Amino acid sequence: MTAYRKPGMHNRSTGPIAGKRMRRVLSPTDTAGYWIVLPLDLLSSPAWLAMSTQCRRFVEALMVEFCAHAGMENGNLKATYDQLETRGLQRKSVLKVVIEAEALGIVQASRGQRSYGSKRAPSTYRLTWYGTPDGLAATHEWKAIKAAEEAEIRVRNAVDALVQERGVKRANRERRAAQRAARMGAINGAPGTANDNHESGAA
Repeated sequence: MTAYRKPGMHNRSTGPIAGKRMRRVLSPTDTAGYWIVLPLDLLSSPAWLAMSTQCRRFVEALMVEFCAHAGMENGNLKATYDQLETRGLQRKSVLKVVIEAEALGIVQASRGQRSYGSKRAPSTYRLTWYGTPDGLAATHEWKAIKAAEEAEIRVRNAVDALVQERGVKRANRERRAAQRAARMGAINGAPGTANDNHESGAA
């Protein structure tokens, strides 16, 4: 197959495809909808190649959201548990997958927080090889990873930090539960209640 290229001033190929017909043939179809660019250096990077299958599905879900909003929600992309489950992710593994994508520099995450009662601020995400509508340029953190071994170390350290964080939170919950139980026990067993006074008077 011969791809016709636009010649430069020295009759050398400039890279851009010459002719409207050739550009139309080699471009996405009109029915393709909004599409996202994956740079060659990203696809060949140690960070991209180090992604687990679950992490890749997560990034693909964010790319779908990116396209669904015509690129105008990068930095505010959302992926619900239901959306991720349809792509084969398990709810219990979502946080670990987010940590992995962030450690590899492919996604930047702003973790959601519980606000009032049952209300919750959802987590939002940014694909780092794209900028955001508010003017933030693409940051390309994944470029800092130069080898597969470095990618593995980053992911392992991030997962270890997550496990440690969960351990601290679990210990704090158990400590608070023990303190509440101790207070309730002190209240229920405290002297000077109505029954105690009645019994002491009868004696």
